[in-house]
Parts: sequence; C-alpha cells; structure tokens
Amino acid sequence: MKVGGLIAQRCIQSIKDIEHALLRGEAMGRLSEVTLVKNDGSEASVQLSTSPVFSGGQPVAFQHIARDVTEEKRMHDNLRFYLRQATRSQEEERKRIARELHDETIQELVVLSRQVDDLASSGKLVSEPNTSRLDELRQQINNIMQGVRRLSQDLRPAALDRLGLLAALEWLTSSVAEYSRIPIELSVSGAERRLSEEAELVLFRITQEALRNVWRHSQATRAKVTVGFDQGKTMIAISDDGKGFALSGSVDDLSRDGKLGLAGMQERARLLGGAVKVESELGKGTEVTVEIPR
Repeated sequence: MKVGGLIAQRCIQSIKDIEHALLRGEAMGRLSEVTLVKNDGSEASVQLSTSPVFSGGQPVAFQHIARDVTEEKRMHDNLRFYLRQATRSQEEERKRIARELHDETIQELVVLSRQVDDLASSGKLVSEPNTSRLDELRQQINNIMQGVRRLSQDLRPAALDRLGLLAALEWLTSSVAEYSRIPIELSVSGAERRLSEEAELVLFRITQEALRNVWRHSQATRAKVTVGFDQGKTMIAISDDGKGFALSGSVDDLSRDGKLGLAGMQERARLLGGAVKVESELGKGTEVTVEIPR
C-alpha cells in the first residue's frame, strides 16, 4: 500500500520533501522520524528510511522501511522529563540556600561584626593588645561575610530574578574577572529582550560553567562573552585565548573524556530545544557556543 495510508497526515509533507530531495540526488541515507497510524487507530513512532526504486534507469516508486521506535521515544521523553524536573528541583534548592545565606547567615555575621566594633570602641575596658586582636577578628568576620555573599550570589544571583539575563551576565563577568584576574569582555548584538525564566537561567548557568572552566583550566590571559539576540534564537559564545584541548569527538562524547561540565551544558541546552558547540585547539584557546530558540 502507499505510504500515505500508513502515516499520520501531519507527517505526509515531510515525507514528500524527502522524496523530492531524493529525486534531485539529495538526502541519500537520510532517516526521518514520523508517526504511523495502526489498524486500531493508535499511533506509533517509527524511524523511516526512504529510497527510490528504479526501472530502466528511471525512478518508478519509493521504498520506505520503518523501524518501530515507540518505546525508545517514550523512554527518551521520560528521561528528558526527569532531567527537567531534577534541574528545576536543583535550582529551587539553590534559591532556598542562597536566600537563607543572605537573610540569616550574613545578617548574623553583621550583628557579630557590630558587637566586635562596640567592644573595640569601649576604650578603657579593653587593653591595647586585645584591641588589636579585636581588629583582626573584625577583619576575619568581614572576609567571611564577603565569601558567604559571593557564595550566595553564585548559587542564585539576585540580578537574574530582578533585572534579567544581561544584568546577571554583567555581574558574573565582573565577578569572575575580579577573583580570576582574567580580563573578560562582554558584548551584545541585536535587540535585547527578556526570555522565559527557565531560558535565562539555562543560559546563565552555561555561561557560569564556561567561565569557571576558563578560570580553572584554560591558563588564559583574556576571555570574551558575546550575547546575540536574533529573530528566532538567542546565542551566547564564551571564548578564551588559553591552552585549549584536543577534541576527540562531539559534545555528546565529552562525558566519556571526563569533561562532565561541558556535557552538562549540552543537557541543559537540550531541555530547551537548543544545543552547545565546543571548538578548541591546543595552544589556540576554546570557544563554547550555546543557542536556544528565541
């Protein structure tokens, strides 16, 4: 029977496009995923391989070979759902911890610092050696406060929720440049727009992880973050002039090489229908590019 009697109507045009491409000598070996309608009206997902049938050197028909991938697709969708829920739970936990650090731990350290100030300024009640010691304690408390504040911001920057992605990226690049001593340039192209909360969070986390890799592993002297707002997509590229590394395959293979951070970026992007591309060469630096729809 003709394929039109087997395939769901919404998939017919995509099959026709493949057939026309085959007649033009294109799309050889191309596989497509379509929906097959069973006799009982239920649907199944199949992977379709299409090839022309020739007679006397002329194409007279098309042969379609289908492999049922319904269970594979269901397992894949379930895994994707689990990853999305796990990521959301992780971000909610980060937000809770960040709020507690800011609202409780930092405030308690502020109170402690003021108590030390009051004790140090009591004059006659504190000897000079003890005054010097109190000054040291006050400085230690201030250093701890700065560390806790930085940790709170890393967990969930307030600018991301209040002001959006670009404001959060400005804070991030400035913060990383300060403690890494690596100058980081931030540039923006296209008309700035707000994205969904999930999209902005994914783009921020990928940039954060990429800059952390620059600081820890690249031995770079400078880095750059480029944000592009195009009509149908949003792009961020993070590049450096560091030592680079040899790529042994695609981004999907990076987890096998121990580069779990890069593999995690790819999974985050895929949750939004996007992708991550990594380009690196020994001695010539690295560039990580993430693109998501809108």
